[in-house]
Formats: sequence, structure tokens, C-alpha cells
Amino acid sequence: MGIRWEQLMAARAASIHSSFNVPFDEMPSHPDLIPFTGGTPSPEFLPIQHLRDANRRAWNVEPEAMYYGDTGGFPPLLERITERMAKRGVSVSVDEVLVTSGAQQGLDLISRAFLDPGDTVIVEAPTYFGALQVFDMFQAQYQSVEMDEHGMIPESLEAALNSAERPKFIYTIPTYQNPTGVTIPVERRTQILQIAGRYNVPLVEDDPYGELWFGTSGTNPLRSLGDDILYLGTFSKTIVPAIRMGWMCAPPELIETFRTAKEATDISSDRIVQRMVVEATNDGWLDRHLDKARVNYAERFGRMSAALERHMPDGVTWTVPTGGFFVWVTLPDGADSLALLPHAMQDGALYLPGSIFYVDQRPSPSFRLGFTTLPMDRYEEGIERLGTSLRREIG
Repeated sequence: MGIRWEQLMAARAASIHSSFNVPFDEMPSHPDLIPFTGGTPSPEFLPIQHLRDANRRAWNVEPEAMYYGDTGGFPPLLERITERMAKRGVSVSVDEVLVTSGAQQGLDLISRAFLDPGDTVIVEAPTYFGALQVFDMFQAQYQSVEMDEHGMIPESLEAALNSAERPKFIYTIPTYQNPTGVTIPVERRTQILQIAGRYNVPLVEDDPYGELWFGTSGTNPLRSLGDDILYLGTFSKTIVPAIRMGWMCAPPELIETFRTAKEATDISSDRIVQRMVVEATNDGWLDRHLDKARVNYAERFGRMSAALERHMPDGVTWTVPTGGFFVWVTLPDGADSLALLPHAMQDGALYLPGSIFYVDQRPSPSFRLGFTTLPMDRYEEGIERLGTSLRREIG
């Protein structure tokens, strides 16, 4: 007789799920589908040869590097991170930085340290579904904060904090947000920090896109306005996702807790890959790489924006990001983007429906388009297909 596993699983196992559940494979699809679902660097900005060379140099190490160590991070990498943060107005010491396996591990470590079952996380509506995947695993409940074209609305944040039961932190992507692409302006950031301070609830700032501005300069992190913010950064969007290198900035009194939690989770991030990142970012390479990527991504957004202007039905609106990877499109008259998705796929265009970005999976008239991963010559055709489908289905 086999083990009856379902009788042995922890209660929290029921909260473990995939990042989102849209049955793309079960939907009829065009044979030449154009996907606007990507949220990663453009293929032409994956520096494979540069990383191969950096990795070769990284293996020129002492034998001791083959043992355990660097739980908090490889010291030269910690220094490199503090230098990058300083360029964006954030002064932190290496004692306030922890290297993580991508920003995603940072979310996990914060949840381990802060969340008991039933605690409340304050989140933007909409928000990044990968964060909800982590918070759900720790059996959090939610209060959602509504957004407008300038991001999180302060009055909605105050209302959420007023009604929340045991709020532990406010999770936000304030710069080129996923999925909307919007950025919270400085004046509103100050309001949000003041509100959070009054309620003694810290902010968790997820900043994967903050260095990917269009134009000559970007927006400094929230962390530049206050030392009590838990900041998450990553090289996934500026170098490549596969290396799984991110970091956390936290107050000194918390960093040891997070370091110990990380030790219990994975002992340390890959010691050779940490050295590879240092080698890869020597001599200002990353700044030069990002200078080129920013120009390219701005051009890509321009092409998508122009195509949306030409092909979207009347009444459709969309955000105008000043950086990042995403555009948030909203349909008129209460249309449901999830219900319309099979029709769009049959017509040859794929997007991510808005419902997957909300904690309650509410029907949404909005959907996310990514503009960084397609060949440039496919934007026009893809958006034209999408516009044709929407025009037929919603008029």
C-alpha cells in the first residue's frame, strides 16, 4: 500500500502554486503567433560572449573559493553594488547589502522574516504576479491599493492601511512598474513614505527596471528618500536573467536576520557567478551596455506606441512608460481581456490578461504588452492583428 501523501502535507502546501494560470495551450492559436508576453532583455542585449569571457576569468580563483562561503555576498560584488546604488542617489555600506539569487529570493527572505499566516501585505492593484506567488506561500492576506497614471494613489494607500489586519509591509514597484509601466513621481513618493511612517509599516521596493529609463536620466529609487525601505535590485534585466544575481538593501539591524535565513535556504549564491558578475562589470562595461539598451528599448516602445495609435479601436487607452519593458492597455465598456484572449490568439497576437495581476483575479478590461523581446519588424504586424481582433469582438 502506497503512502497517502495528501494526509501528510503541511497546510501551507495548498498555498503553493505557479506564478499564474492561463491555459494558453488549450486555446486555439494562429500558426504564426506573435507573443507580446516577454518581460526580459532583448535577445540582442544578451551579452553571451562577454559573459563567457568574464566567466573564464572568474575561474581563476584560489582553491578556497571552491568551498562554502560568501553567504552575505562576494565582497567585491557587494562593493560594486554599493557603487551602482550611489549613482542613483542611494548611500549604503556593504554591511547593508545582501546578495540574493535574483530579487525573487529577496521576496522570499522578507516573507520568511515578516509574515505569519493571516498577516496582511499591502499591494498595488495591479501588481507583479511572481510576488503574489511568494506571499501566498506564506499564507498572507491582502489589501489592494488602486493606481492611476502616476502609480499608487496615496489616499487609497491610507484607506488600505486603515482597514488592514496586521499589515506587515507595503510591496511596490514604483519605477516602470510591472505590469503597467507607470512611475510614481517624487512628490507622491514623499506622500507615500509619510503615510507608511504614520502606520509603522515599511515599504518593500522592487526595482528590477529602474536603470532602464528612456532619455538622458531616470528616477532615483524610493530608497534614496528613506533608510527604512527594504530595497530589492537585480541584474536579471540589466545583464541576463539566467545568472540569478540580485541583492537586498536593508537596515543594519535586519541584515543579519536575512543573511541567516539565506544560509538556511541555499548557504550562498553561486560563488563563481558572483565573481563573473564582478569581472563582467569591470571598467564601466555595464554603463556602456545600458546606454545602448536604453536607446534600443526607447525605439521599441516608440514603434509599439505608433502601432497602437494606428490600429487600436476607438476608446482603447494605454500607458506611456518612460522606461522599462511594459505597456498597459485598457479596453472600453467593461470588456474582459481574459475572455477576449482566445480570439486574439486565433488572430495571431498574444498578451497577458489583466486578471492575473490582481490578488482577487478580478475580470479586467486591461492587459499587458511587453515590447523588448520581439524582432523589431514584428511590432506593426502583431499590433495590427490585435487591433483587428479587438475591433471585431468589441466594436
